[in-house]
Amino acid sequence: MGARLYRHGALSLAAVACTAIGCVSSPAPLTLTSLEPTADQRKIADYYRQEALSFRLKARELAERIAAYQDLFGADSDWVNGARLLAQFYEHSAIDQDHQALMHLSIADDTRTESFDRRSSPRHNSQMK
Repeated sequence: MGARLYRHGALSLAAVACTAIGCVSSPAPLTLTSLEPTADQRKIADYYRQEALSFRLKARELAERIAAYQDLFGADSDWVNGARLLAQFYEHSAIDQDHQALMHLSIADDTRTESFDRRSSPRHNSQMK
């Protein structure tokens, strides 16, 4: 019984420490200084990709916790169910972030195409002369 309480306390302390570290760190601000909108859209897309990766890593960490919680508290415990729900949330959030990244890449491609079309149009070329 004493060993189980010790493991439970150590696991709880580790969970609180991981949560605190995750909440304290703040992401670096996104600097959009380019005069080229395509570059800015790509930076935004990279940001969303990094967020998706972060959410997936959190979901994997929770999968490990779920296994530990099952050993400690049983498969039907609130700890297991809560961790499972949180892991699902992180997975869904990662998918949402991926969609945002794709949307910004699409905007970047559209902007690049529009810019190229304007430069190569006969009207634009006649105005430059």
